[in-house]
Amino acid sequence: MKMNYAISGCIAVLACILMVLPAAGALTTIPLGGTVFIGEQGLDVTATGVTSGSNIAWYGPGGSVSDVPQATVSVPDASSFYVIPATFQGRTGPWFTQPGNNLAFYVNDPTIGIRVIDYTAGFTLSPSAYWLPVGDTAGFRIDTNLYTMANRPGVSGAPVTIKLNGPGGVQYSTVDGYSLMNIPVSISPFETGGVWNTGSSMYARGDYTATAECNANSMKDNYDVVGRTISEPASFLLSVTNPLITSSITPTTVTTVPTTIPTTLPTTVPTTVPPTTVTTIPTTAPPTSAPTTAPPTTAPTTAPGFGICLAGIAAFVAALVAVRRS
Repeated sequence: MKMNYAISGCIAVLACILMVLPAAGALTTIPLGGTVFIGEQGLDVTATGVTSGSNIAWYGPGGSVSDVPQATVSVPDASSFYVIPATFQGRTGPWFTQPGNNLAFYVNDPTIGIRVIDYTAGFTLSPSAYWLPVGDTAGFRIDTNLYTMANRPGVSGAPVTIKLNGPGGVQYSTVDGYSLMNIPVSISPFETGGVWNTGSSMYARGDYTATAECNANSMKDNYDVVGRTISEPASFLLSVTNPLITSSITPTTVTTVPTTIPTTLPTTVPTTVPPTTVTTIPTTAPPTSAPTTAPPTTAPTTAPGFGICLAGIAAFVAALVAVRRS
């Protein structure tokens, strides 16, 4: 019984290996006029007419095979060809066999990018709108030229892996049962659809980043360049509230002015105007010189009969004046 279990286990392992080998072999097989990418290695280009020990030639953008090649590369082993970054950067486009000058394959510089899509709200997250509300259904969009790998025999698409990193350094290889590993991308843009229920307690609230990468035929190992074999990270916040609203309010420092104003005033208002002292200035100018004879302190005493005598003298004088006039 134990032997039967062992044999069954070996058969299962061999079956898995046999299932994997054709796919791996097909990914390296380049058809005539197919596309290879900078960084790929171990490619079998024999179907393109290239032979081991021969050369391939590049005539430049829009170049004609009648011109002198701008670059030639030797191919030691046509069944294990390496698209060396230092050799093929800047030399993309058609390459031809030598001798013969027949089209063999195209060399392309890989590109890849990723965006996060909120399928519930119907919008694509961006650096200026990076909030993913908790409870919404999300997915991913991949933009790449690697989808032409689907033209290789037996290949359903370029194997692209999405790396989703959450709070605390947690990396998710699946979301709600959808595998993020080696997704076959056969078109561009490619969308996963709504595969992620963000309301699950499995996904902590906080900052996330998503990157897409392709390491088909060790291309990322050989050509680890952001935007080429690995995308720029797409950062977003999984949160209940919109950070663009809560963080846009800047606290304002307010200086508190005392609100207590003295209200006690004198209750008794004097109604009597204080007397004003007026100094009276005499209108008659004072004498310029003081009298030399002090006034008598007692009234003068007139002798009796002196008034009668004076009256007689006055009458005599008047009579005398009258006589002269006449």
